[in-house]
Amino acid sequence: MNLYVYLQGGLGNQMFQYAAGLSALKEYPQFSKLCVDTSFYKNQDRKVIVNGLTGRNYDLDLLNIKYTTEDAPEGATMLQGWFQNLKEFENVIDEVKDQFQFVVNFSEETKKVRDKILAEKESIAIHVRRGDYITNPTAAAHHGVLEKEFYDKAIELMEEKYSNPHYFVFSEDYEWCKENIITDNKITFVGSECNDVKDSGHLYLMTQCKNHIIANSSYSWWGAFLGDSKYTIGPERWNKEQSGSEVMLEEWVKI
Repeated sequence: MNLYVYLQGGLGNQMFQYAAGLSALKEYPQFSKLCVDTSFYKNQDRKVIVNGLTGRNYDLDLLNIKYTTEDAPEGATMLQGWFQNLKEFENVIDEVKDQFQFVVNFSEETKKVRDKILAEKESIAIHVRRGDYITNPTAAAHHGVLEKEFYDKAIELMEEKYSNPHYFVFSEDYEWCKENIITDNKITFVGSECNDVKDSGHLYLMTQCKNHIIANSSYSWWGAFLGDSKYTIGPERWNKEQSGSEVMLEEWVKI
């Protein structure tokens, strides 16, 4: 019998949902196959207009996933939710990390930044999520945006721990970051030239960093998790309704 997982949201959310599906497939032996239902991504233009959603695409084809896309038939067993918690897939962590390997031929610009990151002993990824958290009223009301003070405090904590950090800043709002992410240490602002296919480049580069300052975003959560982050700092509140302690790992620092 097939188990279907309903995908919704952007890449980071799809990864949580797929991971939860892998977990359920292992836990419940009556299911022999996992199928991902991508019907959410049909008629996106209409959904953006009618429901005020941020336009999204199916993104898991960027990764080495082993199960196929198939819309669920009527009466099928469907797994649907956000599942933004390690406990939702802690029984399949190794499988998740194995399947969440990028199958993208990254640009030369991205490869150059990767080599720059790997040359640093104290590389720190900073993810700044603004974009639809500001421009889309629905997203803004639910998520809220992290202000400059959060990043100032996170940088201060990093610099108490590391004497020679090199920050790599990832964001869709390049200009805001240039004006507001300030440090006397080395800093590289990674621009849109490293976005690559479906914005996969920035996430890939975050996984190459040794430490992370993450936003209230599933995208940067995966950057830290897949990068086996040594030291991660994130927000105390994940969104207007959810505490960061529900999403962030126990050992991650919350401010």
